[in-house]
Amino acid sequence: MTVTRPARWEMLVSSMLDGFFVIEDRRFVFANAACARLLGVADPDRLIGRDAMDFIAESERERVSAIYRDRIEGRPAPRHYETRVRAANGFDEISVWLEVSELERKEPGGLPVMAGILRDIRELQSLRDELEDTRLQLSIILENMADVIYRTGMDGRLTLISRNVENLLGYSQEEMLGTPLAGYYWTPEERERVVEAITLNRGRITNVEAILRRKDGSPVWISTNAYVRMDDQSGKAISIEGIARDVTRQKELEQKLEKLALTDSLTGLPNRRALMDELHLHFHQARDSQGQLSVIYLDANDFKRVNDRYGHLVGDNLLRHLGRVLSAHASGRQMFGRLSGDEFLFILPGLGSDASEQLARQILADVAQRPLPLQSGQIDLSLAVGVSSLKDEDVAEYSLLARGDQAMYLSKGRAEGYEVVV
Repeated sequence: MTVTRPARWEMLVSSMLDGFFVIEDRRFVFANAACARLLGVADPDRLIGRDAMDFIAESERERVSAIYRDRIEGRPAPRHYETRVRAANGFDEISVWLEVSELERKEPGGLPVMAGILRDIRELQSLRDELEDTRLQLSIILENMADVIYRTGMDGRLTLISRNVENLLGYSQEEMLGTPLAGYYWTPEERERVVEAITLNRGRITNVEAILRRKDGSPVWISTNAYVRMDDQSGKAISIEGIARDVTRQKELEQKLEKLALTDSLTGLPNRRALMDELHLHFHQARDSQGQLSVIYLDANDFKRVNDRYGHLVGDNLLRHLGRVLSAHASGRQMFGRLSGDEFLFILPGLGSDASEQLARQILADVAQRPLPLQSGQIDLSLAVGVSSLKDEDVAEYSLLARGDQAMYLSKGRAEGYEVVV
C-alpha cells in the first residue's frame, strides 16, 4: 500500500515525542497529541481555534508576543528559545524549548502560517536548579574554609602552597613544595593557556579554568585567580601568586546539561538540534572550501504497524535497536542521530554521492541481517533511504536536507530500498 504524503505527514507528527502545532493568526489550526498533553488538554481538537498566547505563562507573554510580532513583520527574531507555557487549567506551568518556523503566507502581506515544536525541558530545568544550588553551596563552603593558596618563583617552582592542597590533588604540602607547578597540569596545553591569559591580561587573571591531574591520575577542574608580583624597588617580576578552587562538580553538571540538550532521550543518539547544528557547520565549511558533503536520510518502514501490533514498548525497543545498528556505520567526522519519530540522519562531510550511495547499500544490507529479537520470534527491519549531496547552487543546508527527505520518500516501495538525488 502506498502511503500518501498527507497521510505520511500525519503519521509522522502523531508519533513525535515533542509537541507539534500549526498556528494562523496566533490561533491553533493543528496540534498533535504530544502538544495537547503538554498543554493539559485531553483532545488535540480542543485546541483548534484557541489563541496560542493564552497558553504562554503570564511572566513570559509580553516577551513571546514581541518575538511573534517581530517575526510576522519581517524583523530579526530568534527561531528557537526557552520559555514557559501554562496548562489549560490556568495554574500549572511547564518550562519548554520552543522552535517556530514560517510555513507560508496565504496572500501577499497577509499573516503567515507558523509551525512550531514544543519540548518539555523540566528535567533540564531541574538540572539547572541543581547546578545553581551547587554553586550556592560551594560559595557557602568557601566562606568557611580557605581555597588552595599558592606561589611560584618566576622559574615556575612552588615556593608556597596551602596545606589543604591535599584535599584538591592528593599530594601533601611537603611533596609539592619546590616542584614545578607545570607538572600538575593535565596537559602542557592547559598550562600554556593559563600562562597566555596572564600575559594577555597584563599579569592578572580572574576565574580562569584549567584541568589539573590528581595524584591518583584522575582529572580535577580548578578555577584560579592569580597575579604577577613585582619587586617594589626594581620593578621586576619576582613571583606569581594565586588562589585555586575545585569546580569539578560544577563542570560535570554543565557538561551533563549540554549533553542532555543535544541528546535524544530514547536512543541516546544526537537529537535534531545537535544534527542541525552539525549540518550547519559542515555545510558552510564545505561551501567555503569547495569540499564535498552528503546526507543519508532514513525512515523505518512499517513502524506504525509494529506499534499497533506489539505496543509502544516494543516500538521503542525497535528504535533503540535500529539506532545501535546504524550508529556503527558512522566514523571519523561523520555524525548519526535521530531526527524525530522513526527518522534518522547521517551527516557525511567529505563524501560525494558515489561514496554515500555505497554506504547506503551497506547500511541496507546490514539492517536486513539484524532483526529485532522477541521472546517468540523476531521483527525483520527494512528502511527507506534517501541520499543527497551538496550542489553549487545550495545556499542553505535545508535544501540538502529537503532533497534527502524527498529521495527517502521516493525510495518507499523500491526494490533497491534507496533513492539518490544528486
